[in-house]
Amino acid sequence: MSKVSSEVAILVNGEKVHNYTMSNDAIGFSRLLGDLKTVHKPEIIFEATGVYSRRLQAFLEDNDYTYIRLSIP
Repeated sequence: MSKVSSEVAILVNGEKVHNYTMSNDAIGFSRLLGDLKTVHKPEIIFEATGVYSRRLQAFLEDNDYTYIRLSIP
C-alpha cells in the first residue's frame, strides 16, 4: 500500500478471482467495493502502513466490512 495505489488480490477457495493494482481514490475504492460484494463473507487482510492504510480502513468501516490489519516490523 502506498500513497497512490494498493495491490489487491481476492481469492475464493484459494483461487485468485481478482488481482490488480487499485488507485487509492474514489474510483479505486468503488471498484474494490464492487469486487467485495461478489464474495460471500470476505476475509480482508491488509498491511498497516500508517497514514496510507487509514483511508482503506475508513472505507471498510464505512461499508461495514470487518478486517485484519497486520503490523509488520
